[in-house]
This record gives sequence, C-alpha cells and structure tokens, in this order.
Amino acid sequence: MTGMTDTRWWSYVQTVSAGAPNNEIADRVGIDKSNVTRWKQGSRPAVDFVLKFARSYGRPVVEALAEGEYITDDEAEIREVKIGVSDLATVELARELLTRVEAAETPAAPLRALNVPTSTEDLEMRPPRTMDRSKIAAKDRTPRETDQAAPGEHPADH
Repeated sequence: MTGMTDTRWWSYVQTVSAGAPNNEIADRVGIDKSNVTRWKQGSRPAVDFVLKFARSYGRPVVEALAEGEYITDDEAEIREVKIGVSDLATVELARELLTRVEAAETPAAPLRALNVPTSTEDLEMRPPRTMDRSKIAAKDRTPRETDQAAPGEHPADH
C-alpha cells in the first residue's frame, strides 16, 4: 500500500497481534477494518481504540497509551498508586490492617480475647456491641448514675 509508515503504534500492533491480518485485528478489537488500515498507513489511533486494542489483547492499557504516544514512557513506568489512610473507608482500613497482621503471622489469641476480628472473614457486618450497664462498677459510673435512687429509696440515703 502506498503511504505505509512504520510508526511506533503500528510496530506495537504488529508485535502484539503477531502480524495478524487487518481484518482479524479489527474483528478482535471490535472496530472497523478501515481504522486498522489507517494505522498501517501511519495515522495516529484514537485513544478509545488504543484502550480497546490493549484490552482485547490482554495488554496493560498504560503500555498501549505509551505506544500510541498519548503518555510518555516515563509516565508509563509508574507502577504503583499510593493513597493515604484518610482515603480509605473504615472497613477498607480494617481489612488492610488484618491483611498485614495475617501476613506477619501474629498469634491471634490476644486479639480474640479482646473481641477484635482476626481475619478478613471476621469483618462481615456484625451488629454493634451494646454495653450491659449493670456490669459497670459503681466507681466507674457517672455522678448522675449514682445519684439516681432505686425504687423506694431517696437519693439522700446513698
């Protein structure tokens, strides 16, 4: 074909598709064959086609975006996205902590004694714990609680 240019994108397409014919590439990606023909002739692919191509061939989209020259090679090298603790929901944070505890193989017995979940399965939604106020020692009660008289008693009798 006339006007054929060996662009970075086209070289990538040929490598990933193992030199498949244009119609097979188009069918697999779910686009019209004319798009693949234009790539072969040196046209830059639309970003949505770059993403479709990568996904249909099981390739990282970041890799395809770099080969399509939508991002730089340096940008494509970013392998990890870090988020802060404040970005996590409470359950996500608890799961992360449990994952780390499990990975460290920390004995779970002390945690169980404190009624702390010791596995990710324990994080299933549980009803909130309620406190039995009758078990609170009198010394731990608020003044208002100790001032309340029992039926038939007068507060001054305490």
